Formats: sequence, C-alpha cells, structure tokens
Amino acid sequence: MADLLAMLGQPHMLDLLSALLRSKGRPMRFTQMQNQLSLSPKTLAHRLRTLVEAGIVVRRAYSEIPPRVEYEITEKGAEFRELFDVLERWRERNTLRAVPVVTTVGTVPRYPRGT
Repeated sequence: MADLLAMLGQPHMLDLLSALLRSKGRPMRFTQMQNQLSLSPKTLAHRLRTLVEAGIVVRRAYSEIPPRVEYEITEKGAEFRELFDVLERWRERNTLRAVPVVTTVGTVPRYPRGT
C-alpha cells in the first residue's frame, strides 16, 4: 500500500491518470498530454515512465517521420476509475477548508502572573 500511495502522491500523477482515464481508451500523444496538463517534458516523461513500468499505461512508439509515440491506459490502469469516482463523490460532499473546532473539557487553570 505504501508503494502505491508513494507513486500516486508524486506531483501531477493524479492529474495525468485522470487525463488518461478521461480519454476513454483512446491513445494520447505526449504533446497532447503536455499541453493539457501544462507539465514540463522532463516531468511528464518521468511520470509516464513510472506508469509504464507499473503496467498502468502502455507506450507505443511508431517508426514514422516525425516519430509518433502514444500512451494508453491498460485494463489494470482503468481500475483506477473506481477510485477516482469515490474521490469525486467525497469531494462533492466535503471541503478541504479548515473548520475550527474548539472543545473545552473541565475548567482552564488560572496561573498567577509571572509563573
């Protein structure tokens, strides 16, 4: 579980996974993802490599000029859709804004000044 959470916790990883899931099984090109997510090429390449190595995304390189590389979510990766659905439902019902909670139990002791 720790490895999974560490991978998903990398900056922009959830955004990248979400974009691939929204493509509904259609392959996405590197530049398409880069433009959509406004990520640096280095960051995007690193995140994609991580997902490919985990079997969550498949990378297809075509011998064309100019070179064409496409990425597509695998069946294993598509299972993340359920997780995103749960998170979306939670987000609709909740907020991340801090809600001050003050609880007082008993009385607060009074100390003389200077102690």
